[in-house]
Amino acid sequence: MDRGNARELIDKDTSTVGPRGRARRQALLDAAAALFVEKGFEKTTLTDIIGRAGGSRATLYEHFGDKEGLFRAMMEENSARIQEGLAAIQADERAAPEDGLTRFALHLVAALFDDRTMAIVRVLVSEGGRIPDIAEAFFRIGPETAQRRLADYLARQTAAGALSVAEPEAAARGFIGMITGNILLRRLILPEQSFSREEVERYIGRAVALFLTGARPIAEH
Repeated sequence: MDRGNARELIDKDTSTVGPRGRARRQALLDAAAALFVEKGFEKTTLTDIIGRAGGSRATLYEHFGDKEGLFRAMMEENSARIQEGLAAIQADERAAPEDGLTRFALHLVAALFDDRTMAIVRVLVSEGGRIPDIAEAFFRIGPETAQRRLADYLARQTAAGALSVAEPEAAARGFIGMITGNILLRRLILPEQSFSREEVERYIGRAVALFLTGARPIAEH
């Protein structure tokens, strides 16, 4: 084997691993996320992404395969990051339900204010019909996993006597919809509208209180 071929094999073997390979990969993900927000998924080209991130088309292909593969990787990594945060919150069984639900809600809402999360959501809203497998994967590893985590938490708190939730899955669905629905809609339609931390905390505090106490009056005996 001549020196040139050996060098080519070494470059190929190490291009996706190690600090240099990880840095290249992250640069491509960061560039794609920014461009998907600015131009939309369909109008963003591989040339655009490479032009902003640097590197070559061969590097992008090696890491992701194509633009859809890049988007899938971005979606999977973002969802994993969010789920890791939720797992850490739900692992603290010593916290009172009000504190646990508040921290859970704050973490989910913070994700909705993350540019990469919203870039993913906007792409799925506009392109979900064209990439149904990615859209379905997003729901499995994102919203459905978060809902399952919360349902498990509510069931454990009920078993411990701290709560009384007859249908944990339905309750988890309702709680997540209550805390994210309005904010998500505003983020999609009015992306430039800002929320102060005080507004978010007040909104979540009211939602948690409503969820824990219910809206019906307590029957008198």
